[in-house]
Amino acid sequence: MVLFNHATREMTAKIVYYGPGLCGKTTNLMVIFDKLDPSQKGKMLSLATKTDRTLFFDLLPVDIGRVGAFNLKIQLYTVPGQVFYNETRKLVLKGADAVVFVADSQPSMVDSTRESFANLLENLEQNNIDPNDTPIIVQFNKRDLPGVLPVEELQEALGLEGYPYTEAAAIKGEGVMETFHLVSKITAKHLYARLQGKPIPVEKTKPATKAEPEPAPEPEAQQETPNPFADSVPFPESQVDSSYERMEEVSLEQLLSEGRERPSTMSGNVAVPVDMDDVEELDAEALVPVEETAVAIMDEPVADDQISLLEQKVTSLQSELDSIRESHRVEIEEIVRDLGDLTARLRRLLDS
Repeated sequence: MVLFNHATREMTAKIVYYGPGLCGKTTNLMVIFDKLDPSQKGKMLSLATKTDRTLFFDLLPVDIGRVGAFNLKIQLYTVPGQVFYNETRKLVLKGADAVVFVADSQPSMVDSTRESFANLLENLEQNNIDPNDTPIIVQFNKRDLPGVLPVEELQEALGLEGYPYTEAAAIKGEGVMETFHLVSKITAKHLYARLQGKPIPVEKTKPATKAEPEPAPEPEAQQETPNPFADSVPFPESQVDSSYERMEEVSLEQLLSEGRERPSTMSGNVAVPVDMDDVEELDAEALVPVEETAVAIMDEPVADDQISLLEQKVTSLQSELDSIRESHRVEIEEIVRDLGDLTARLRRLLDS
């Protein structure tokens, strides 16, 4: 759940981008990382594997403004979409405050997208997260491809009627920031209501028309609570064309060893998550194992009795070696004598 720190007046929310393999989850985070102002974002970390380019998640702490008296920071994650990485998806989903479900709009991906959404609901429940009390925003991605299904048909085919949604072509950067704005706004209002002790129920109502993503939050929430962002400007965009190559790779063991599991608490003085500046940066040599020649190293001193035993073994081996040499010397001398006898006989035969 959301992490509150009353000492520093900060709250940290976790938003997970979920969906089937190659649906565009990672591309969403790439675009968000490029668009945000450098002063409003942290480092992007990648957990890479040997099997597939989409099998990693990104940790991107984003400072988006204030919610009431608290500074709101958001951590963005992606999960691996392949079906055989369910344990990793479940681990990354732990403690999520909101979910962006990225749906592939291609007809051929309907079945896998439907299975992925069912897997999302199942993993939420296994992490003790109520899907009915957690904001879930749907992004219908790849709308730029020919032959994609209309949104209404996708909602019906995938069982996504009533969820707030956006349309996007993430590879072109279209609709990505709109999705991020929408999920951030809904998450902020949801957390602010909880902070005030007036939780807002997550209602799902089917939109009548394809409205722009901004009106998606419930109007009743605006009447009951003030704007959680107040006068802050939560989404300053960078004018610099940044590069995704600055992403840093870390291991899963490193992330877990640094205490990145989020406590399931809504109150109390809880430590702020580890500052990204304190995360150790790994170079290429640390990421790629190097095969080195095996060398036996004696770390501990050898006892006197062990030295004596080793000396006895050396003496015994030396004796065996001398014995072998002596036996071979005797054999060679006998052969030389036999050759001498044969030579003498041959000379006598030649003389006679």
